Amino acid sequence: MELLHDLFVAAPISALFVCVALGFTIGKLKIGQFQLGGMPGTLFAAIVVGQVGVPVDDSIKTLFFALFIYSLGYVSGPQFFRSLGRSTLDQVHLAVFSSIVVFGTVWLMAAVLDLDKGTAAGLLAGATTESASVGTAGETLGHIGLEQEAVDRMRTNIAVTYAVTYLFGFTLVVFFASAIAPRLLGIDLKQAARDYEMELGDVEEELDPGQEQAVRPIVVRIYRVTNEDAAGMTVEEFDHRFDPDVHIQQVARGGRARRMVPGLKLGRGDRVMLVGMREGMVAAGDFLGVETDETADMEFIGESREVVVTRKAVVGMTLQTARRLMSPEERRAVFATRIVRIGQDVPVRPFTRLQAGDVITLYGPVGNLDRVTKAIGYEIETGHVTDYVYLGLGIVTGILIGMITVPVAGAPVALHTGGGCLISGLLFGWLRSKRPTFGSLPAATALHLRDFGLAMFIASVGLAAGPEALDVLRERGVILPVLAITLVLTVLLSTLYYARYVLKMPPVIICGALAGVLTCTPGLNAVVAEADSEAPVLGYTVPYAMANVFLTLLGPVIVLTV
Repeated sequence: MELLHDLFVAAPISALFVCVALGFTIGKLKIGQFQLGGMPGTLFAAIVVGQVGVPVDDSIKTLFFALFIYSLGYVSGPQFFRSLGRSTLDQVHLAVFSSIVVFGTVWLMAAVLDLDKGTAAGLLAGATTESASVGTAGETLGHIGLEQEAVDRMRTNIAVTYAVTYLFGFTLVVFFASAIAPRLLGIDLKQAARDYEMELGDVEEELDPGQEQAVRPIVVRIYRVTNEDAAGMTVEEFDHRFDPDVHIQQVARGGRARRMVPGLKLGRGDRVMLVGMREGMVAAGDFLGVETDETADMEFIGESREVVVTRKAVVGMTLQTARRLMSPEERRAVFATRIVRIGQDVPVRPFTRLQAGDVITLYGPVGNLDRVTKAIGYEIETGHVTDYVYLGLGIVTGILIGMITVPVAGAPVALHTGGGCLISGLLFGWLRSKRPTFGSLPAATALHLRDFGLAMFIASVGLAAGPEALDVLRERGVILPVLAITLVLTVLLSTLYYARYVLKMPPVIICGALAGVLTCTPGLNAVVAEADSEAPVLGYTVPYAMANVFLTLLGPVIVLTV
C-alpha cells in the first residue's frame, strides 16, 4: 500500500489511468444479464484506489469535465433543438414531465429525511444514471459560500451516493422498461412491436415477427421479360408499381443498353436490370419473367454514403413522403438502408418519420445520390480532421457563459463551467449541423471526447472521495438503495401512466421512452431485445436528448434549493 501511495503521489495522473483501466474491466463483467458498465465501474475502482490517498488537482478534474460536458452537448445539440417541433412534441412534453417528477421527488425526500445537498445531488445523478449531474452539482457546491471542509464532505457524499444508487437505478430501469411496463400496459411487447412496424409499412413478411436486418441489403438482379403483363409496360409504370423497394436501372434490347427515359416501354425478350431491397426483388422479378446471368452491355456502379438530415422541407416527414418530393428520375435506384438516431438504429420503414440530425445511409448511383443528398441534408465526409479552432472556441465560449452571474433572491447565480459548456456544446453542435462547412468535430471524435472526459472526471471524483467513502457507506449505506428504488419507481410509474392516458402514446413507444427519460441506454437495449424489434428506439431518442440536458441542469438546482 505504501508503495502504491508513493507512486500515485509522485505521478497522480497514473492513478487516473489505473482507475479507468480497472473500472472498464469491472464494467465488462456479467452476472446473468446484468453488466455494470465502464463509468460506474471506474467510480468504484477509484473509491477503492483512493483509500491509499491520492492527491488530484482540481484543474485536472475541471479540464476533463469541460471536455465531457461540451462533447455531450455537441452530440445532443442537433437532436435537442430540432426536436422542438410538432412531430416530437409529445416526447418533449414527456421528458419535461419526468424531469419535474425527478426534481420534486428528490427535493421532497431531502426535506422529509433531512438529506444534505451532496446526498440529494448524488441520489439525483445515480438513480437517474445521469453522470453529468455529478459534475454540475459538485461544481455548484464550491460557489455557494460553504466552508471548504463542508464542500469536500458533500462532494464525497455525491460520489458515494451516486455509486450506490446507480446500481439500483440502472437495474430497476432495465427490468421495469422491458418486463414490468408491458404488463402494466396490457401488451405482449413482441406482438405490439410487430403491429407498430406494420403501421410504419413493414414489408419483411418472410421474417419472424420483429426480426430485421439493421442494415437492409441491396441486391442487383437481371431478368428477361417473358410475362405478357410486363411487356408493353413503361419504366415509369413499373417503378411506380414496385416503389420504393425496387427500381429498373437498365434495359438491354438487341444486345445493347437502351437510353433510360420514363416512357421507355419494356418489350418481350428485353433484359432488365433491377436494383432494390432483397425482400421486394422476388415479386418484381416474378412479374418480369425469368432471371438470367447475361450481363453483356449492362453494369451498375453504386456507392454508399451517410447523410445527415437537416433540410426543413423533410424534417418531420415520413420516408415515403420525402421520396415523393423528388421526381422518379431524381431518386431512381437510391435506397435508404439504415437510419441512426443518437447512436441507435431505428426501423427503416415507409412511414418512419425523419428527425433533424438523423444519419441516413443511402445507396445508389453517384449522380442520383448527389441530388438526394442535397434534398435532405449534407454528406458526412470520412477522414475529416478535428478543427481545434472550432473545438477551442466552443469550450472557451462555454467557460465565458458559465462566468455570467444573475442575481436570484439577492444571491449571485451562475451556470459555471459545467452548465456553460453544456449550453455552448448544444449551440455549437446545432450550428455545425446547420452549416456543415463551418468547423469540424467528427461525430466519432465527439463521442470519444465525451466518454474519455467522463471516465477521467469520474476517476478524479472517486479518488477524492476515497478516504471518507467508507464512513459515508456505514452511515447511510442502508437507506440509499431504498431511496433509489423509491425515486425510480415514482418516476417510471408516473411517466408510464402520463404517457398512456394523458399523451395517448403507443405502448411500444412508451417502453422506449421510459429508458430515455432516465438516460439509461442499457434499459433501451433490454426493451429492444425483449421486443425483437428496433421500434422502441423511436420512443427513446428524443426523451434521451432532452433528459440529458434537463437532468444535468437539475444538479445545480438541487444544490441551490435543498
